[in-house]
Amino acid sequence: MKQLLLLSLVLFGTLNVAFGQIDQDDPFKKMDEKYNARMQKMNQDYEANLKRMQAEYDERLKKMNQAFKKYLKKGFSEVEQTEEKVKPVEVPKPIKQPTFKPDKDIKVKPVDKLDPVEVPDRVDIPEKRDVPEELILPEPVKPDVVVAEAAAFSIAPIFKVPDGAEAYAKDLTIDFFGSPATLVADKRMSALTIKSVKPASFASYWDDFTETYYQLYIESLLEYAEEKNLNDWGIYQLIDLSSKKLHTTANGRAMWTWAMLNQAGYQAKIGYSGSSVYLLLPFMQEVYEKPFYKIDGANYYLMSGKKGIKNMMTYTKSFGGATKKVDLHLPFALNYTDTDNTVVRKTTLPNETQALQLKMDKTIMAFLASYPQTVSTVYLNAAMSANVKEALYEHIQPRIEGKSETQAVTYLLDYLHNSFEYKTDRDQFNREKMFFPDEIFYYPYSDCEDRTVLFTRLVNELLGLDAIAITYFSHMAAAVSFSGPVEGYSFLVDGRRYTITDPTYINAPIGSVMPDYEGYTPMAIKINNDSRLNNIWQTIARSLEKGNEGHIVISDRTVAENGKMMVTGWFTNDISIGGNQYSAYGGTRDLWFATFSQGGALEWFTPVNCSDNGFTQAFNAGKEGNVYALINYTGAVSVNRRKLAKSQQAAHLVLGLSNRAQPFLNENIDFEAPEGKKLAFYGKYKADGTKIDLLSFPTDKVKFDPKITIDSKNEVVVRGVVGEIEGLTKDVPILLSSASFSAEDQIESYMKVYEQQHVNRHMVALFSTLKLLSQNGGRISGITVRNLMNKNNPDFYKENPDVYKSLLSMQFVINDGGVVKVETYKGRHVSLFSMKIKNNSNLQIVKPDEETYLIKFLNGVQVGKAIVWYDLNAITFEPNGDMEFDYDTDHTKRIVSIDEVIE
Repeated sequence: MKQLLLLSLVLFGTLNVAFGQIDQDDPFKKMDEKYNARMQKMNQDYEANLKRMQAEYDERLKKMNQAFKKYLKKGFSEVEQTEEKVKPVEVPKPIKQPTFKPDKDIKVKPVDKLDPVEVPDRVDIPEKRDVPEELILPEPVKPDVVVAEAAAFSIAPIFKVPDGAEAYAKDLTIDFFGSPATLVADKRMSALTIKSVKPASFASYWDDFTETYYQLYIESLLEYAEEKNLNDWGIYQLIDLSSKKLHTTANGRAMWTWAMLNQAGYQAKIGYSGSSVYLLLPFMQEVYEKPFYKIDGANYYLMSGKKGIKNMMTYTKSFGGATKKVDLHLPFALNYTDTDNTVVRKTTLPNETQALQLKMDKTIMAFLASYPQTVSTVYLNAAMSANVKEALYEHIQPRIEGKSETQAVTYLLDYLHNSFEYKTDRDQFNREKMFFPDEIFYYPYSDCEDRTVLFTRLVNELLGLDAIAITYFSHMAAAVSFSGPVEGYSFLVDGRRYTITDPTYINAPIGSVMPDYEGYTPMAIKINNDSRLNNIWQTIARSLEKGNEGHIVISDRTVAENGKMMVTGWFTNDISIGGNQYSAYGGTRDLWFATFSQGGALEWFTPVNCSDNGFTQAFNAGKEGNVYALINYTGAVSVNRRKLAKSQQAAHLVLGLSNRAQPFLNENIDFEAPEGKKLAFYGKYKADGTKIDLLSFPTDKVKFDPKITIDSKNEVVVRGVVGEIEGLTKDVPILLSSASFSAEDQIESYMKVYEQQHVNRHMVALFSTLKLLSQNGGRISGITVRNLMNKNNPDFYKENPDVYKSLLSMQFVINDGGVVKVETYKGRHVSLFSMKIKNNSNLQIVKPDEETYLIKFLNGVQVGKAIVWYDLNAITFEPNGDMEFDYDTDHTKRIVSIDEVIE
């Protein structure tokens, strides 16, 4: 990691950068004067509108709070309790792990023609068919796909903390499953109470709560959650643990948790019976072993105890600022890395005697243990912790290198068959408990579900093969989609053939089914096989890049609910896609969107022409295969020769394309923010493109990435920031047009400012270089950087000969309309320490706030070792010298100080 950090400094020309001198005649003087006048007016307009925008936003929140207070006084009524559900297991799982016994008289042959059947309304334990001498393959069945409701982002978590709040701020440190979490709360919070358990008291409590600076807590809550990659369940746990620190009574804790969850955007409710108040929480997934109440069509689960409460009184309508249910999915790797808080577990790979040691974080394991039991997709799609994943992959990868698909899968089956002790959940825990990927290593025993979770993850991420889970009435196994025909039991799911691979059936080869389940029809559960190695994604990438190398970039991808594969990016010059020719407008960077079938076949490709430059900041697919995008642009934007938007200054476009590539939504957002200022905005649209809401407000710190989500009503929720990306969402300053401009002088002036701000001494040069590059476009030669290093640090080449030599391969770093492009000598890849940089790699320089720089790697840069490589997502540079690396699809994070790599 130290080498990786040092490399990042060199990549961006950390110490000194020089631009060529501009012609002494300075022909752009009038342009400069015009630009400066425009910037002055923009600042004046911004200041004039600042108070108005904040007042409008505050008034909006005030009205929502008052309306909810009024409703609470009369909105309560009795609701009937529904008994808790137990995770369905119709027949007990096998007590003893079955072992495969080859039968020489029986040959399992593949079947070439199978047609999918419809999903049954309910799953009964089927009658076993008579099995003749030739085995009957299970009839294929359309998968029981669990599609979770997409979260709709509330405006509440992204507002600005009011002025004057700091006077009431007080640190609140809680024990988060063994790790300290320091948050901030209004010191008046602990005094909040209810006088009686009645609706009128609840309304008064809400009024009192909203009079505090609850925003302080929400800001610190979200910052901690983002730092640690916590999901909604983690946020709930933080709030619940905070309530126990602030309040001593059960009612006080329930009321505070309810109010804070609502202000954080979650549709929590309270109910009461007698003299007790209870917290009711909605989840996006089904939850087992908790009693719940059906309220306005949604299940609200009782969060205290396992017994339901009779005569429960609650309300129906939700607070206006609360739009989310709790999502139990865990897509990102939890970021807990305290070496003093770890426990070692061992696992043994096939044909080896020395066990591999895995360091597991105790906080992560305790957090996972706190989970309510829920649907299988949550566990099948969950991220592994970084320590476990990287140690395991680095040892498995060389052992499957060079093997065929079936040989590699057989190796992984051997690992799952023989390296884990078997015991059912009832025997180990006296209840059903499906494991997250990490937990199979932590606990002494595992069953069929747990092994399927780990096996499908290994197959997808190490081999790039698509895998699904299959369930019988008392058993779970896996199935893999191989590139070619494979002998054994197989079936079709959405047009693709999957062959059964059972990680619990000891020593069973690919295609084998346990005798107890022969003749039964399994159900299939899709898994988010989103690895960059996935064979379908690789096929799509190759089809787009063939013949277009260096001119087309894939920037984002997603899968629609209907299974279609959606891809977006940009292109320059001329490209050929699907036999059609496309040309970028006037040599600029044009955008494109495309849809592919589940098998990777192109269905449509649509360019979005930008007369200047454009960039897709956020992208998602609707429930019917529509495409939604948030585009930054300058100039004019057109689709199919139809002009959708035009702006002389940097602006945003919310674009919607139908599943037939026709535009049906184009909302132009032309808010302006002067240099150093930012505006956050939130928009909501119906599925047909009708605008429901659009709100903007000033913010001094960006706490979220631009994002588009589709909520349960198929409504589109968009959030973004004006003034975040350097050189795109803000005009690039015109310093390069001045004859008096000197890059070295400019860097020195920046360095003096950063030194006065007490920025880490090693970060001063880096910040100054990034500021120059982000604000001024142009080209930086690697040779120029190397020569300046010789001048300012003569011993650098002795201490870092590989880096010094590799600088010659870095032809240019070019900032073009907010996208920085890296070109290498003769198009060769550059390998420097733990980093691989491809020719035509792209990145962006972002300023989340006045003190921080963020480098987003859009494509072409990986980190890792000689065996396993991960895509590098971003590096965050803090003024105190901390550098946070974010990599892989699960956003694994590592923090190292710059002082550790620079003497």
